[in-house]
Amino acid sequence: MKQYLLSLLLCITAVTTYGQGALLRGPYLQTVTPTSIVIRWRTDLPAGSVVKIGPGPQALDRTVADNTLTNEHEIKITGLQAETRYYYSIGSQTGVLQGSDDNYFETSAVAGKPGKYRFGIFGDCGTSSIIQHQVRDKVTEYLGSNYMNAWLLMGDNAYSFGRDAEYQSNFFAHYKDGFLKKNPMFPSPGNHDYDNDNPARQNDHKVPYYDVFTMPTQGEAGGEPSGTESFYSFDYGNVHFLSIDSYGREDNTTRLYDTLGRQVQWIKKDLAANQNKDWVVAYWHHPPYSKGSRESDGDPEMTGIRQNFIRILERYGVDLILCGHSHVYERSRLMGGHYGYSNTFDATKHVIDASTAKYDGSDNSCPYIKITPQSRGTVYVVAGSSGQLGNPKADFPHKAMYYSDAEVGGALMMEVEGNRLDMKWITSDGTIRDKFTMEKEVNKETTHDIARNASVELRASFVGDYVWNTGQNSRTITVQPTETTDYTVRDDKNCVQDVFHVKVPKADPATFIAFSTNKDEKNLVTLTWTTSAENELSYFAVQRSTNGTNFTQIGNVNGGPNSQQNKDYTFTDTESTTLPLNTAYYYRLVATATDGRLLYTPIRSVTLRDIILSADPNVALDIDIIPNPSSANLMQIRTAGQTTQIAELTLTDVSGRVLDTRKMTISQTPAAFLPNQLAAGIYLLKVDVNGRSIVKKLAIY
Repeated sequence: MKQYLLSLLLCITAVTTYGQGALLRGPYLQTVTPTSIVIRWRTDLPAGSVVKIGPGPQALDRTVADNTLTNEHEIKITGLQAETRYYYSIGSQTGVLQGSDDNYFETSAVAGKPGKYRFGIFGDCGTSSIIQHQVRDKVTEYLGSNYMNAWLLMGDNAYSFGRDAEYQSNFFAHYKDGFLKKNPMFPSPGNHDYDNDNPARQNDHKVPYYDVFTMPTQGEAGGEPSGTESFYSFDYGNVHFLSIDSYGREDNTTRLYDTLGRQVQWIKKDLAANQNKDWVVAYWHHPPYSKGSRESDGDPEMTGIRQNFIRILERYGVDLILCGHSHVYERSRLMGGHYGYSNTFDATKHVIDASTAKYDGSDNSCPYIKITPQSRGTVYVVAGSSGQLGNPKADFPHKAMYYSDAEVGGALMMEVEGNRLDMKWITSDGTIRDKFTMEKEVNKETTHDIARNASVELRASFVGDYVWNTGQNSRTITVQPTETTDYTVRDDKNCVQDVFHVKVPKADPATFIAFSTNKDEKNLVTLTWTTSAENELSYFAVQRSTNGTNFTQIGNVNGGPNSQQNKDYTFTDTESTTLPLNTAYYYRLVATATDGRLLYTPIRSVTLRDIILSADPNVALDIDIIPNPSSANLMQIRTAGQTTQIAELTLTDVSGRVLDTRKMTISQTPAAFLPNQLAAGIYLLKVDVNGRSIVKKLAIY
């Protein structure tokens, strides 16, 4: 019995030692992608790692586990859906350490997809100060129920030496109940993360920063693989981020401003591969421009970065450069091309857009506009006051900066919606003291060609408030103009305007409801037609053809210019009685507008035949000459129908000289009609009956 009790006691001790333990750190979220995320936490005792995940806090229907006993727990969850909220709990095989309605995250949007995203950006936040608390609380208050898609850290995340205990007390203890368990984090290192400027740690990178955080090194979150946690890139929808190391040495030798070093070569490759992203943002610790608690004209890292490095980012069209290190807030206009000291900054040369870009309706406050994703111009922001303030230099502010503030701490909130980016500096008193807006590919002019009676959807190129010249105020409208019309949409502050040219073909010059051709017994052709509408009509061109393809204009009939009533028209082809017989002729009308628009009618045909004989002028008979050609004594004349009639015959040669005239009765019975001894040749026989006549060509051999 004693042995049994001893064994039971040992088992209980083992469960206590290697069971659930207590949660010391986290949970915190790392390396989010559209399909995966890393969840980390720390326990006081070694234990297995279990994450349960699902669509709701009470529906954690999937479990991911690692039975390895450890204090540092790191679980990567894969197979997730993009832009989806998941709830989770953490613990071990023996129970749950944490899991509630506040334990959730959202996967990122697929690379390149426009959407509405929020990114919190904190610089020098790990101080355990009242400013840190205030900034945290005011950012949380600003967000309200809105989700912060990612949380970016710009270095000096744990003062003063970046030790593990300092991370615990100055960082994790302050954000554990808010950002850490809900918002994926993407850090960059500062000098304090490198053991407060310890040169040895800059070389070997043996600092807790690299143990505490998990960064995407293989391009799993987008961008080019860097192969190191010191610097990396990632995508969130249509935004591409680069997290850069401005203090550590690469391969114990080069630093960020050594432009031939491994980091810069990777940056060039990454930027070249991501030119298709709508927004490109780079962030790191040491700013190229500052006159705050740090001096960019004297600090070797800051000077080297400004002189040697940032021109590369500007060349690749980077939109924003965000830094910390200097414990103030400083923000430039849209600028570029300045790499010297503060006193060499010349706004006339280096400022690309002199607007404040506050976009609040005040004077000169329209957004910074970049025509294409890679257009020239970058905004530089120093936001190193998320945890503390520092005394600015005597010549503060820096000449490159439009707005500077060393009096209050704050953090940045970057909000991206499609081709619009808004940056807001949220301060420790809850005030947004500075903000600016950037837009890309707006102020567009577009032409739409549509068919008559068709509609087209028009969509403003910008995000904001919409004022259409139609009076509508939605981003998208549908129009169905009856004629070519220009539409405009502007924002409510008169900063941006799109123009749409909607081209509608004009109405046909005429609408035909009837068109016919008729000929009488004399082969006189008459065209008749009726229109139901005429629009800027000038005239009808009457055209005739012998093959139905090549037409010749034979006359005009005036019409129009405008009418909505039925109108009847007639045209007589006076030349038709002289045209060669037994031939088909083709007619068409061309309605011609005053501006040259044409409308062709269908083609109608008429066959002109020999004149018909009859005692009754209203009854027709055809005349046959048989055989033709033949000799004169064999050629005979007859009617093709049933009637008989007295006709007057006139025979002429081709020159028109009359050779013979006679009257004779013509019937169905063939009869000779030519004079004797008629020489071979071509002759014309005119047959007259009751005032009507027909001409036949005779070939005598």
